[in-house]
Amino acid sequence: MSYPEAYRQGCLAVSKDMVDAEVIDQAQKFDLDELANAAYWHAVETLIDCEPEFISSAFYDLVPRGGGPRLGKLWGRTYYPEGSVEWAAQVIDEKESRRLVFRINSDVWSMDGLTITTADGSLYDLVITGQRINGREYTNIDDPDAYRALADQALIALENHDFETYRRARPLLLAAAFKKCAVCLDRFTLREDCHACNGRGFFARDGVTSTV
Repeated sequence: MSYPEAYRQGCLAVSKDMVDAEVIDQAQKFDLDELANAAYWHAVETLIDCEPEFISSAFYDLVPRGGGPRLGKLWGRTYYPEGSVEWAAQVIDEKESRRLVFRINSDVWSMDGLTITTADGSLYDLVITGQRINGREYTNIDDPDAYRALADQALIALENHDFETYRRARPLLLAAAFKKCAVCLDRFTLREDCHACNGRGFFARDGVTSTV
């Protein structure tokens, strides 16, 4: 379940339609909604520690593996070469594969997560710089203090099953430049003495940075 928010909303919509059609009663709808909510919270607890996947509403810099100048940028699913205002390619999903398909020369670059392989076999990485959430654009969180505040807010929302707060925080956490410490798991009783994260409860994600 890569998009648990959409799955939950879909389940709630189906149960509402079933009540409206008098297929089930309100008590049965409540039970179905509880199952959808339980599935959502189980999914997000699993996904929060996973490496981020490609987000179609995000903005990325495309940089060479190992570092170097930016080759171009992705705005959602549209690719713009460096220095150009004209788009050159689009991200296309086909079955279980994802590719960057160029409109003029018909080049096709394969995509695996946040890694792009060009036609000549060169490897490039997508570095997230921001994303669009509910019509608003947010820059990527790369400040440790801002990440700490967001992580604390998300944890409280997760513990209290506050859906609306967690729904807003989760995509920002997934795209942030930091992730939970794998040693202390950001637990208050363990992180103060944790040498892996120096007591912060999180550390920078592995990967490359963008050079414009």
